[in-house]
Amino acid sequence: MGRSFALLLAAAIAVGASASAQAADLLPPPPMPPMEPPPPPDFGGWYLRGDVGVAANQLSGVSSKFTNGAVFVPAPVMNSVSIGDSAFAGAGVGYQFNNWFRFDVTAEYQTAAQYSAVQSYANLWNLPCGDRCHDLYSGQHSAAVFLANAYVDLGTWYGITPFIGGGVGVGVNWMQNFYDLSAQPAGGFGYAQNRMPSNFAWQLSAGLAYNVTPNLKLEVGYRYLDLGKMSTGTIVCQGFGVCPGEVQSFYLASHDVKLGFRYVIPSLTPPPAPLIRKY
Repeated sequence: MGRSFALLLAAAIAVGASASAQAADLLPPPPMPPMEPPPPPDFGGWYLRGDVGVAANQLSGVSSKFTNGAVFVPAPVMNSVSIGDSAFAGAGVGYQFNNWFRFDVTAEYQTAAQYSAVQSYANLWNLPCGDRCHDLYSGQHSAAVFLANAYVDLGTWYGITPFIGGGVGVGVNWMQNFYDLSAQPAGGFGYAQNRMPSNFAWQLSAGLAYNVTPNLKLEVGYRYLDLGKMSTGTIVCQGFGVCPGEVQSFYLASHDVKLGFRYVIPSLTPPPAPLIRKY
């Protein structure tokens, strides 16, 4: 009797274990652990930009050339030259290649800056002007500047990204309303036709960008802009039978302070489909 009971108990345990194993086989496998989100992609996209600023213009290498060799101008000296500041506004389009490098093309207009100069020459004709006589010059310079620019972003801290950059292009310059007024009692007046020379232009810049939103960035920056050498038209004298045919030339550059924005155009590419796993 005892032996039969032991055999029955062992058989019951074996049947129960087998049933449990079959039940376990029917359960689904445990779920996979959640995947960590991928890091943000190291790329940017197309963007639009706009800028306004003030240019502190600087002259260098101011000189005069007299085209009429039959007229002698004794010992001419430029006693003073100056040019006023100008404002500018521009726009452009660019592409952010990655978190470090971007490229854009821009066009801007610079408002007219007042050019002034005083030139003296030796008084060989006993005019009532002392040892040297003086002429006063005035005119306006404005420009349209077209540049291709490249920038390196130097990392982002608390939403602020410092950057450096440079660019090359063309400056279309307008030399307007240029005239020459004699300061002597005898008087005298001359004027030059308006000119529109185009020169090679280049810039170097640095600044800070602030991330207002993922798509909108504000910028404040400094730029050195070189517009090259330019010349006035030939000055035509009024009231005199002879005229030296003077042309004034100078180099123009500026130290600019800029305020602008960049708007990153949202990507139109749909997001990738979710990954589905089958078990």
